[in-house]
Amino acid sequence: MTVFNKDNKGYITKKYPLFLGEDLGLFDTINLTYPKLEELYQLQVSQIWNEFEIDVSQDRMDMMTVPKETTDLMVKTISWQHLADSIAAKSVSGLLMPHITNSELEGLVSVWAFFECIHSRTYSHIVKQTFKDPNEMLQGTYDDLEVLVRSEAIAGAFNELEALPKDATKKEKQVALVKAITALFALEGIAFMSSFAVTFGITETGVFQGIGQLVKLICRDEVLHTRMDYEVINILKNDPEWLEVITENVGSIKVILDSVVDQELAWSEHLFSEGRQVVGLNSNLLKEYVVYMAQPLYKFLGVDFDYEVVNKNPLPYMDKYIDSSKMQAAAQEIQLTSYNVGAIEDDTDGLDLDWY
Repeated sequence: MTVFNKDNKGYITKKYPLFLGEDLGLFDTINLTYPKLEELYQLQVSQIWNEFEIDVSQDRMDMMTVPKETTDLMVKTISWQHLADSIAAKSVSGLLMPHITNSELEGLVSVWAFFECIHSRTYSHIVKQTFKDPNEMLQGTYDDLEVLVRSEAIAGAFNELEALPKDATKKEKQVALVKAITALFALEGIAFMSSFAVTFGITETGVFQGIGQLVKLICRDEVLHTRMDYEVINILKNDPEWLEVITENVGSIKVILDSVVDQELAWSEHLFSEGRQVVGLNSNLLKEYVVYMAQPLYKFLGVDFDYEVVNKNPLPYMDKYIDSSKMQAAAQEIQLTSYNVGAIEDDTDGLDLDWY
């Protein structure tokens, strides 16, 4: 990859492919190839926040007074979210950027990675401010085999892209990129949503309200990131060369999605074992929610869905945080414009952010 390509002629040809085109020269938002990526960038920038906006002093008290069976649920949930966002923060920019040849996507991925860093900082802040021994919590995450296994499928796809040799063919790079973007889509559209369901299920009982407010901000971003994943894949699907790569590798895509769903279903069993519980949520409901949120991703990617279809949102309280029903629309109609119902004012009415 050239740091600055003085010979780039994209401003003349009006062609800046997302990946594996000519190395970029000047950052060019004068000649937009994909305006929706620019719109998503502007929306993400408008949502800037930091971890110090919410007071979590009461949450520290909750850690000491809330029954252990519920506190342990929160601890395990925060533990995995911390790990997963740490992976995302390192992967989004570090792995994708070397292959990007489009200014809109370069800007979007930069701000995307910045927000993943905000999320990682926020989980670290939660641990620091609410746990009696923060380092013990960190050690617990490193030692928790179930937490680590839950992220294996996603980390594996990222590692495959990172491990590409310098002399990899274009087709090999395309396949690795498709797998990595699929893993990112599954992380943000399935795994994070499942995890947020637990966080918000706990806060619905009236405890850990500060953590809930911080995770609500993170959830808002992750739903937007799912839209970013969708738009990138949609652009690739509309390119005959990339569509061929996606079609030829639909089996590998299915393996990634199935692995994420299976790991989430197994995690649901583990999470509610050993006496852990909270009113209004249990393993079966969480499993149904995992399947419910996974369905549209399979449909959009053209992958067979072998799980029992769930037509109705099993966790209605989640509609206070995201409009998950809109993820159940037909693939060409997926849209998440109401992702923060009742949460934070959206001042971006002028943006056209429909997904079709």
